[in-house]
Amino acid sequence: MSTDTPASAPQYQNAPQGEAIPQAPKKPSVMSRILRAVLGLIVAGAVVYGINYFTSDAAQSKAGECASVTGTTSKPEFKVVDCGAAEANYTIGKVLGSTTESCNGDYDEYTESARRGPDSKLCLVPNLVEGKCYEEGTGMGYPAVDCAKSGAVKLVKLVKGAVDEAACGEATPMTFPEPKTTFCFGLPDSA
Repeated sequence: MSTDTPASAPQYQNAPQGEAIPQAPKKPSVMSRILRAVLGLIVAGAVVYGINYFTSDAAQSKAGECASVTGTTSKPEFKVVDCGAAEANYTIGKVLGSTTESCNGDYDEYTESARRGPDSKLCLVPNLVEGKCYEEGTGMGYPAVDCAKSGAVKLVKLVKGAVDEAACGEATPMTFPEPKTTFCFGLPDSA
């Protein structure tokens, strides 16, 4: 007769001898936590600056592009537009590296100070049409007006590609070195 005796459990070589108890993770040092916080703030600041830069038309503007500047001189609104668009009332003459720089000369200036992001200062040349009359007002740009209007001046000559006051003769010159442009103004009845 055979007796069934339980066989002893097999023994394996290199078998794990029970699980090791994991050690508790080390807490980050104070210096490590400060460094992570500073890096986080730098990254967040860079993201905010980048968003403001890429959403600001003025910050991305280049000399030679056209712009529509509307509103008042105390609260202008700026956007880059196609030079052929009816709303293009300025050409960007210069883009300055700092809002403390000056455009010098007859340029109109557009300054955008961002709370977060880059500050921008643009030197603007008005887009005027020879033979039309204009007046300076409190709004941005120089809208054409009826030549019979009191205070109106007429653009009697427009010289593109040159800064030449002598080209105006008896008319009053207004010159811009970038882009080279000369406006010659006279009274509406003298043209």
